[in-house]
Amino acid sequence: MKPINVPTIPLNAAVARVTRFREQLSKQASESTVIPRAILIPINDLMAIIEKYSSVDDEGNVINSLQGVRAYFAVKLTDEKLEDDITALIVAVDKNGKDIIPTTNAGLGNPGDDSEIYDFTKPCPDVCDPESPLFVP
Repeated sequence: MKPINVPTIPLNAAVARVTRFREQLSKQASESTVIPRAILIPINDLMAIIEKYSSVDDEGNVINSLQGVRAYFAVKLTDEKLEDDITALIVAVDKNGKDIIPTTNAGLGNPGDDSEIYDFTKPCPDVCDPESPLFVP
């Protein structure tokens, strides 16, 4: 595996941040509220978004027109396993830092609309790694 140059933090700092998040949320939530631990973002879905906004120039170089993706936390009304399931909606972000969300008739709730707002994340609890050091109580 080759190294990548992206910001990282030590494990103990990550555990402290996750613990602080859960503590702060638990102060605001009722006892019956399920506090989210994490969101799984499937790599194949991310790759599909990247490929959608990629092209090849005349020299054969792959050019991507995205800065990244943005995750908006959202709550579903119901889910098969959890009531009020917390998820993240994924939106492509252009090189200027703007969400790519068409404002035409597409995406207004009609079946088959291509809104560019993706709902493929999987929440934890549900899809978790309870053996992870970041799976704090």
